[in-house]
Amino acid sequence: MISPRVFTGGDLATNGYMLEGRDGWICFDAPEGMARELMRTEIRPVALVLTHGHFDHMWDSVLIQEDYHCPIYVHAADAAMVLDTSYVRMFGVIPPIRAPSHVENLDVPEQGTATFVCAGEEFQIFHIPGHSPGSVAFYHAGWGLLISGDTLFCGGVGRWDLPGGSRTALLQGLRKHLVPLPPETRVYAGHGPRTTIGHERETNPYLDII
Repeated sequence: MISPRVFTGGDLATNGYMLEGRDGWICFDAPEGMARELMRTEIRPVALVLTHGHFDHMWDSVLIQEDYHCPIYVHAADAAMVLDTSYVRMFGVIPPIRAPSHVENLDVPEQGTATFVCAGEEFQIFHIPGHSPGSVAFYHAGWGLLISGDTLFCGGVGRWDLPGGSRTALLQGLRKHLVPLPPETRVYAGHGPRTTIGHERETNPYLDII
């Protein structure tokens, strides 16, 4: 069974994940300290994939881009946050976080799904806005795992009270895209412990089907 390496960093205890594909390592999110962890483990990523653009998930993205010259993928709706981090002042983050020089946009229909091939592996992307306009989750059917970012947590969901947030869009996206996944699917969230789709169906009040 393929499982990601997990790194948790920064004041918000943000999870970053490292998955080894057929053609190299993929990093999902870049919390503070992730670049140092990559050097410590001698993992050389071929891509950095962001589940969304919030600062705690892209903190080390510029360091990873500079160290490994790898592309950074993010949904177009969140690209501006990644490329211009001046907004972090409103959250009390001083000095501003360095931004990467460029990003690649993930091609996925609005609130829809698409195939994303990276490091020789095929993922299904789900666009689930609500926590941020460009929040996405990545499902690998063969590995039976979901990188959910800040859409779905163990026992909860992402907050929707930040700029561009929407409770309705978030809950609709979760019920449309994630609830139907196989119950044994392992869920690796942006914060907190691992869970499964089956456990969340049974216990997560936000996934109660109306």
